[in-house]
Amino acid sequence: MEQFKVISNYMENDKYRKRFNELAIKTFSINFDEWYKEGYLGEEYINYSFLCENKVVANVSVNKFNIICNGKLKKAIQLGTVMTDENYRNKGLIRKLMDKVLKEYEYYDLIYLFANDSVLDFYPKFGFKRVIEGKYQMDIKEVNELELNNDKVIKLDLKNEEHKIITKRLTENRVPISRKLGVVNDSWPLKLCCNYGFREDLYYIKEEDIIVILRRENNIVNLFDILSSDDFALDNIISKIIKKEDRSIQFNFMPKSKKYKINFELEDNTEDALFVKDGKETLENGILFPKTSHT
Repeated sequence: MEQFKVISNYMENDKYRKRFNELAIKTFSINFDEWYKEGYLGEEYINYSFLCENKVVANVSVNKFNIICNGKLKKAIQLGTVMTDENYRNKGLIRKLMDKVLKEYEYYDLIYLFANDSVLDFYPKFGFKRVIEGKYQMDIKEVNELELNNDKVIKLDLKNEEHKIITKRLTENRVPISRKLGVVNDSWPLKLCCNYGFREDLYYIKEEDIIVILRRENNIVNLFDILSSDDFALDNIISKIIKKEDRSIQFNFMPKSKKYKINFELEDNTEDALFVKDGKETLENGILFPKTSHT
């Protein structure tokens, strides 16, 4: 008979971390062991796993964050790395791990996760409700050409030691991107974004001491994040990053502008759908978590 054992918070255990990593690579093609050894995974990332025959066969991970929501600080966790070995599915392992995690963190203000379209019917069984996030966009015609000042923007190269130091400092000491909805202690997902997914999309404004994460496609600027250790004015940053040929900016966070018109609509994104657990706090349709805070 199969014997299952729950283990948690074991990333410093080489044996268990290796077993977890094997399942993560098999399921998501993600190498957590590499991230751990590079120092990206801190104490805010906690695994809850089932062990069977010396293998990690199922997992739900907790990511501890503090959230700024409408100017108020909330204790939150984001669930992620939900996976089961294909040979151990349909045994209720994820359900048991979810029950354990939700009970352990029930005192938190907010529990949320992002899910793809294959599991949209699964999380409501645990009291999660779908929240439709907003889409925020701005036409570049809002900006007068005379305001453009992008000649001082430096593209960062993380092979450059000075650039690495700048990136490390700002990922560890950034202020929340938005007081409407921002994440406070998000240095580990930020480091992953900067060193992996957005490595070629980092731009530094030296006079502001700010890193802007953006990507241009077909003259559309996808603005993913702004890393600053001090409060900043978004309108000022916009004038420094856009070019004459740009047509629009797509914001991947909740923007606040005193000068420009930001267009808003709901976006029913089933590839990365937000679910929020019923509890002390809830979120309304139209909010938008920073893309760089997804785990």
